[in-house]
Amino acid sequence: MWNPFRKKDKKDGLSSPQDQPQTNTIDALANKLQREGRIDGLEQELEKLDQSPLSEAEKESWWHTYGIAAFRAGRDAEATTRFENGLKLFPNSAHIQFSLGQQYVRARRLDEGFKLFFLCTFPHVPRDYIMAQARYAYLWNRYSDGRVMIRPFLEAYKQLKILDDHFLYVRGLPFFGTWWSYLAAFSILDKDTKELEEVTEYVEKNCHDYDFQYLRAELSAYRDDKPELVLSFLENRLKDITDHFPSGFTRMKIAVIRGREVANLKAAESLLDDVSLTDRDFPWLQDIRTLAKAEIAHRFNQPEAERQHTKSFLVRQPMLFEPDIALNFHLLRYQERLKLWYQET
Repeated sequence: MWNPFRKKDKKDGLSSPQDQPQTNTIDALANKLQREGRIDGLEQELEKLDQSPLSEAEKESWWHTYGIAAFRAGRDAEATTRFENGLKLFPNSAHIQFSLGQQYVRARRLDEGFKLFFLCTFPHVPRDYIMAQARYAYLWNRYSDGRVMIRPFLEAYKQLKILDDHFLYVRGLPFFGTWWSYLAAFSILDKDTKELEEVTEYVEKNCHDYDFQYLRAELSAYRDDKPELVLSFLENRLKDITDHFPSGFTRMKIAVIRGREVANLKAAESLLDDVSLTDRDFPWLQDIRTLAKAEIAHRFNQPEAERQHTKSFLVRQPMLFEPDIALNFHLLRYQERLKLWYQET
């Protein structure tokens, strides 16, 4: 679930319709307790507060944070009730709409949840809210909904024309590669890649500060399930990585691709096991290795090995991998086998 106590700052992008002042006492209280490692006491502190001198924005934050506190304590029903009460008082609060939408989706009240999600649109809410909503759309096979949710980002990319990661991040936008991969995942799973192809052609012609040759290769590799088409790009990239930078991400991608070309299970697994990870690499790359081994076991008709790897993976990643990560490691189609487990449990 979206990290509720990661408070929005200027880097997180464009403000919500009800901009909260910098002196918002509720946000300040939550941030203070978080810094001091006392966030578990937030609920009690909120209940002690006299709300009469609070501004409307602070009261809205109080109800939002009060619901989050119940969620963090594992009291889902109470959290939902608090968000519902808060939304009655602040019917235009995008933050409460988003959190209540998450609660409804978690409770399998999908239509109600996604109805609230569609009220939370960019740029009125931060990018991370939208990407979290899109992840739920992926998990529940609502691919058309997912494309609608992330589409406003494209309008921003078209206006800016610069696709450099840092440039986009400080303006509250997702990295273009992340956004494009979400669109690619939705398009591929929905068996409709027309929009993806049009977007790729548009940015190649009209934008800059991006490796469009690699993007073209990615389009073909993911759409046609031919990961070997990006192998040479990754191998060249690996040569340019110095000892000062982690290389596990690129090495793991290469191992997964090469594992698709070998003739037996042991050889494919050995390629994955040969990838050494350091504390500078993403910790979840270990989970990529596990999921890739499950895919290998499935491909070589080893159901018991697949079951063991899948079980280990789900313990670590109960919400599965985000669609962009699954896509980037050529595991998007295989991860579909795990969707039913998520939806049922």
